[in-house]
Amino acid sequence: MFEDIMTNKKMAIGVMFMQLVLLFLIIIQGNWVLSLVALLSFLVAATIWRFGYVIKPMLCRQAHVVEGFGSYEIPPSQDVIIKKNGSRYYATAYLMVNFSQSSTEKTPEQLALTRQSYERAVSSLNYVYKLSNMVCPVDLKAHVDVLKERRGKAETRLSELLSLPPSANQAAEISKLRREIESYDTQLERIQTGERPMRVINFASTSAAGETKDEAMLKARQQANELKTVISSTMDTEVTVLGGDDMKKCFEWDYALPNEQQFGDIAY
Repeated sequence: MFEDIMTNKKMAIGVMFMQLVLLFLIIIQGNWVLSLVALLSFLVAATIWRFGYVIKPMLCRQAHVVEGFGSYEIPPSQDVIIKKNGSRYYATAYLMVNFSQSSTEKTPEQLALTRQSYERAVSSLNYVYKLSNMVCPVDLKAHVDVLKERRGKAETRLSELLSLPPSANQAAEISKLRREIESYDTQLERIQTGERPMRVINFASTSAAGETKDEAMLKARQQANELKTVISSTMDTEVTVLGGDDMKKCFEWDYALPNEQQFGDIAY
């Protein structure tokens, strides 16, 4: 169902490969004007690859491009996904939820207060919404090696500072290094004591119906903004309304969870 979605990354990789081949052939022939054109095309493709998630929605809005796949379509704004069912249109918007603090770090009183605030807030909503959590176990062997390497560098730097004559900024840097080393020790201790590391991605979605596309899209956007306010204020989180390829990822995750490699490639 989703194989016909050409992402910016795949498109840019293909363009970059062709431009590299073209550049190689032109350099061999000695035509530097065409070589410069090929190089500029390569840089454009590289920019699309790196910043395509921002560029593509802007281009679609300006060119009024409507993207379609299967029975779904994405308007030029690239912020909702639309499907027509009978005579009615349904629009769905997606939001990314980034928790800055784990529930295990809160006191029982703070947890109870958060739950009460959240329950009161969501019970006032009168539309369809969904909160999704994707969890993936993480192999921390490489991470442990990085932590040990950074701790070793910090300990070496601390030892060097302690051996030097006192200076104005020395005390502050020594204090910073000690806190850094303590942080590394805490992380390593949590890993070694058997606490299972997990990578978690949280996202929300809300859908709205309308007699026309514009009506459905307007309602979905209003619901998404209201849901963003409710979740961020009651659960002390950062919530972002998604668009473009990020929105498509969440839409696809509703039907099929990513494998471990795809999960690791996610930038959220």
